[in-house]
Amino acid sequence: MQPSTRTIYEYFKDFAGSRPECTFIFDERERYTAEQAFKVICSAAAHLAAAGVGRGVPVAVRTERTVHTVLSFFALQFVGARAVLFDPRDGITGFDFIVEGGTLSAHGESICLLSPSHGAFLPVAESFTPTMSIFTSGSTGVPKRVDLSQYNFINNSLDTQYIGGYIPEDINIDIVPIHHVFGLALIFTAVVLRHGIYVPQSVTPDCIIDGIIRHGVTRLNGVPSLYLAMAEHERAPQITSLRCGLIGGAPCTAEQFSFIESRTGITLIPVYGMSECIGISCADVNDPAEKRRATVGRVYSMNEVSIAPDGEILVKSPAMAAGAAEEDGWLHTGDLGVIDAQGFLSVCGRKKDIIIRNGNNLSSVAIERKVLSLPRVRDVCVVGLPDRREGEVPAALIVLKEGDDGAGLQDALAGVLLKNELPARVIFAPSVPLTSSCKPDKQAVRAMFCN
Repeated sequence: MQPSTRTIYEYFKDFAGSRPECTFIFDERERYTAEQAFKVICSAAAHLAAAGVGRGVPVAVRTERTVHTVLSFFALQFVGARAVLFDPRDGITGFDFIVEGGTLSAHGESICLLSPSHGAFLPVAESFTPTMSIFTSGSTGVPKRVDLSQYNFINNSLDTQYIGGYIPEDINIDIVPIHHVFGLALIFTAVVLRHGIYVPQSVTPDCIIDGIIRHGVTRLNGVPSLYLAMAEHERAPQITSLRCGLIGGAPCTAEQFSFIESRTGITLIPVYGMSECIGISCADVNDPAEKRRATVGRVYSMNEVSIAPDGEILVKSPAMAAGAAEEDGWLHTGDLGVIDAQGFLSVCGRKKDIIIRNGNNLSSVAIERKVLSLPRVRDVCVVGLPDRREGEVPAALIVLKEGDDGAGLQDALAGVLLKNELPARVIFAPSVPLTSSCKPDKQAVRAMFCN
């Protein structure tokens, strides 16, 4: 497959023209068809242009997970502005233009972007220029800005179309943050592949399950912890409409994977990507369950992946952020992996998460997977701590299942871990701290051991 150079404006215009009555986006109060959404977004783009927002102009976006945020975001894409996406909880300073929901703040004036406009705008003429800036989750280090283009997201969507099991009748529930790649990929894919998005008011398991049942949601994107919370809910067996779900962002054991599928009826599709490269590999909806449980699928058709001598995953891709490649032309992911004889990629951990204990390299991810194999453990996060004698030692924050007091856990750990993998310190907590993208916050966990 050859990469597309079309813009999201062109894809949206085609969507509105070919399936005008298809519901594009809705919540508990509002619903927009593809035709209605396109008209509203074009009107919002005209308001932006009249306010002086055009190609390359930086605009801060407070990304509440709402219908209005999505519509305003696409208006920024239509005019080619650079949407700088912030967590809704962040403070925003230093911008002449700020978008919040459906409102533009410009030089002390508030403009309702979703009100009718009789003006016009010039759609951006190419898709290569970065029109989005996001910030990495900072789970293991300081967050950094990543600049992405429509070209990146559109081609990731096209590469996922068939292996992801998408159909035009799909309704995808948006429960992932819009200011991260997983959330942005969801809304771009809905336009490119022409299906609907449901935006629930809340992302509690109760609300998610209620919305899935009420609206016939067919697919979702999520991290393992979210899927597990749904699967453990007493109403999970009532879910009958879910077909497919992309899962990524954190390790998921084979047992957890099978539990989620059996309780919700969904077919999980592991996907591997990062802020600097939206999609690197993805399982096929038709892959056997044992491959989907154990790997992150095959490399996307438009991508090239190489495993460096030290095991690091290197990638070249049309989904790769501007300036992400090193001088050798490859994006160095910082992840360690292997590719089997059938082309399936397995991610074995992060280079930064390697714990060097007495000169031996230990993978925190490998330790986490072994600990998660214990039936009494619900979740775990392993970090490395400095040690005078051994250099570094693993430490584990463990979330036990309800009613377990932790008695005898050290013996249980010794039954699944090698001697040098045994944590030097263990603490129990009701949950693992998460970043805004729902990934384990290893900095926060490490701080808990230092207190």
